[in-house]
Amino acid sequence: MTNTIITPAEVESRNDVFVLDVRPAYSFEEEHIVGSHNLPIYDQLKGKNFIGLDASTAELPKDEEIAVVCFSGSTAGIAAERLRDQGFDAKRLVGGIAGWEAGTAGTVQAAQSV
Repeated sequence: MTNTIITPAEVESRNDVFVLDVRPAYSFEEEHIVGSHNLPIYDQLKGKNFIGLDASTAELPKDEEIAVVCFSGSTAGIAAERLRDQGFDAKRLVGGIAGWEAGTAGTVQAAQSV
């Protein structure tokens, strides 16, 4: 069985992880992991609606590990599982944005859309 989680320390120490933040745009603008990409489909995922995620897969890297971020990690797990079903190496970030170190969370740069 493949590993389905990635820790904040792993993401922070590597530069080869594509960080996909699925939280709403306003939350992403308030705080996000520097270099992450926002795909604001959180509400869809909570309702098990994968239309937005499925429509965006062509924009995601097939050759990179993807760390999926939400508020606490549970919704990211839903997205990561769906992406794995489609052949991506996707993992949920343990603890979500809430688990990210205080010194890093809150560092905002221009939002990047997927």
